[in-house]
Amino acid sequence: MSKYDVLKFCYDKLKLDEIKVWDVRLLEEGFPYDELGYGYEPWRNFASIQAELWREWAAIAELAEEKLANRQTKELKQDMQKGIILFLSILFWSNKKSVQLDNLLGEIQSLAHKPVNADERIGYILNRPNTYPAYMQLKSLMEEQKKMVAKLIALKKL
Repeated sequence: MSKYDVLKFCYDKLKLDEIKVWDVRLLEEGFPYDELGYGYEPWRNFASIQAELWREWAAIAELAEEKLANRQTKELKQDMQKGIILFLSILFWSNKKSVQLDNLLGEIQSLAHKPVNADERIGYILNRPNTYPAYMQLKSLMEEQKKMVAKLIALKKL
């Protein structure tokens, strides 16, 4: 379980059958594929689902930028939560691991394929999720990880 409020979830409403197959919409619930420990394992099939994850990020980013432009920072928190979930999923899954929320920053440090200072940057985002600088940091992390994923796929490591 995470110490960050933005990463605390309850999975009571999910049914076992729902996590046996891939559905990007389940990430709105948190990390069910990783935390519940059974069912579909996206980190084993990351190359096949990554395009859908990037599309999801584009939709979240568009909503977040609209709210930021209108100075709706209180409403931004939900979009940032979705973006953080998506980033952490992409980060861990592209390293062929499930998301580990216990000792999150330490786990991020141990990953081989990640943006520079990813642990410090995600720590900053988690402490200030509904701010413009946090959004810009998340956007930058996403862009850097997308390049890393493209490189891994080109080198046939994913």
